Amino acid sequence: MGAVISVLFQLAVGVLLARLLTPADFGVMTLAVMVLGLAQVLGDLGIGDAVVQRTRLTEHHVRTAFTFSVMLGLAMAAILMVAAPLGAIVMGDARVTTVLRVLSVRFVFRGTAAVAEALLRRQLNFRRLFFVDTLSYVLGFGGVAIALALLGYGVWSLVWGSLVQALIASAAQLAAGRHSIRPLLVRRDLTDLLHFGFGSTVSRCVNYLALNGDNFVVGRWIGPASLGAYERAYVLISLPRSYVANVMSTAMFPAFAQLQGEPARVRRGYLLLTKFTAMVAAPSLVTLAIVAPHLVRSLYGPQWSEVVVPLQILAIAGYFRGLYHLGGVVAQSHGQVYSELRRQIVYAALVIGGGLVGSRHGVPGVAVGVSVAALFMFIAMAHLALRITKTPWHRYFGVQLGALLTAGITGAAALSVRILLEARHASSGAIALGVVAAAAVPFGVAMLRQLSEPDFEPIRARLPLSCVRLVDVLRPHRRSTAEETPTQRVSGSPA
Repeated sequence: MGAVISVLFQLAVGVLLARLLTPADFGVMTLAVMVLGLAQVLGDLGIGDAVVQRTRLTEHHVRTAFTFSVMLGLAMAAILMVAAPLGAIVMGDARVTTVLRVLSVRFVFRGTAAVAEALLRRQLNFRRLFFVDTLSYVLGFGGVAIALALLGYGVWSLVWGSLVQALIASAAQLAAGRHSIRPLLVRRDLTDLLHFGFGSTVSRCVNYLALNGDNFVVGRWIGPASLGAYERAYVLISLPRSYVANVMSTAMFPAFAQLQGEPARVRRGYLLLTKFTAMVAAPSLVTLAIVAPHLVRSLYGPQWSEVVVPLQILAIAGYFRGLYHLGGVVAQSHGQVYSELRRQIVYAALVIGGGLVGSRHGVPGVAVGVSVAALFMFIAMAHLALRITKTPWHRYFGVQLGALLTAGITGAAALSVRILLEARHASSGAIALGVVAAAAVPFGVAMLRQLSEPDFEPIRARLPLSCVRLVDVLRPHRRSTAEETPTQRVSGSPA
């Protein structure tokens, strides 16, 4: 529910800002955030993830982690202040320098709250994290950015909105995840944390290069305006993945870390997570590709028409990206960060190389190159996760068949309604609503059908009574589709 509310707020704020600002404004901000994001990956050297993953965590570990994070945050802010001109030269836009220097203050905020946020994740306290993230975005970024955009501040509305959001989020995380803030640095404890944290940091750094290599290619070789359009397409395509796969991954990382000695339960959890994510992502992305021309025009306006084609191409990559992240959760929770790192390096090279080759054909060419790289990573991370969980390939693809079938039915319904409404010369807004409504029917039935399966009883128990009645109509009278039958789950024995 937190994910649904967050995505609605972000979509609303994004639409308002897209109508108040220009693609060039978003392009400059995206260039600065690319540099900032790379520095942020290095900002805590994986200390937060190490706090979550470590099986035995003492107060000395927590105090050492906090002290080190604060020192590292101050150091990263100072480095970025000095190195901002170099970042602007690399990105090919002088305006990036001042933007980077202002945004560098975020590292100071982040350094004070990194351990508190990690402790909340370790405790699976995602209710508090939801309130922190949502309120900081609505009050900080949304309120400040929209107000300044109305006053004509251009790209600076995005800059100050981002800074205020980081300040509110860090203060709230520190208050919610209370821990001792007395300074302490114990070499042994720091070594314990950095052993996992360093590998996690390098892996995240390479993954960051992979996820942003296409942005760099577009911004550097095609132009900031095209980058603004590409960034809007990427945001739309990321909504199903970010608020399904990423949210579930955030929850499952500490859960899988607690089950490192129980491979059967991890295997079952990974397959169920894959099945549920695929069921949400596949129909959503197919519908998004079909409705893209009318959705972009009705939400952002005709000046954003360049978004349409890359958005449709990236819909393919969206499915692969949504699932390969789940393999990363299994690998990281079991300490296999260096095995993941090798795959991330190849992925980053494919993204940048594919982007450079595709840039000859403009933004759509870059999108094609990125899609090919995402397909590789989907296969590579699935191989790693299946090896860890000792799962055969046919079982992995088997749990996705229902999602692909649903995507086909949903896409056929959406395309039929789009063609019908276009023939009647309906407005773009009406076509977009009609297509989404048509797709929602088979998608809703498929989701209810999946939730009626025995494996999803814990989710079904949390649904409103009216939804439970609908689910019960579709309840299957057959064996569980996951790793164990209900009887075996009670006894704890693997299938």
